Amino acid sequence: MPSGVSLFLTVDFPVLQCTGVRKIMRRYGFLTKDSVYGALNKLRSAFLAAKDGSEVEEIIKAVLTFDERMKIGRRLQIAQLLNQGISYEEIKEQLKVGFTTINFVERSLRDHPDAYELINRREDKVEQEYKAGAYRRTGGSTLVFKRSEYTGLKRKDIHR
Repeated sequence: MPSGVSLFLTVDFPVLQCTGVRKIMRRYGFLTKDSVYGALNKLRSAFLAAKDGSEVEEIIKAVLTFDERMKIGRRLQIAQLLNQGISYEEIKEQLKVGFTTINFVERSLRDHPDAYELINRREDKVEQEYKAGAYRRTGGSTLVFKRSEYTGLKRKDIHR
């Protein structure tokens, strides 16, 4: 019995790994590089042509599932915490993610540092425009302490 089990495990384990690769290839093998890049270019064009955050939000909700949106948001949070110098262990505890995910984001930060910096700069720009337009000071010239009145502007209403 031990020799049969030993042979079974050593022979079948690599086959299981290969069948996993075959499954992935079967799943996406029909896609061509041109078709995938064509679809991604179409998405990029839609983002670039969006006039405000509402349109971008609509595109994101249409294209990504709830879980995909949560994973992207979590990756951005991980990148922010890594940039602040927070340890893997603290990030794992705080966001309930595995070391593999944290490592993936850290590698991504290393390989594409400009992308995350661009996200932060764009966020800062939207935040400045929001703060400038979300509230207006009201009260006549005789009123010493003017009131702030909310204009109804939302961050997603900020135009490009």
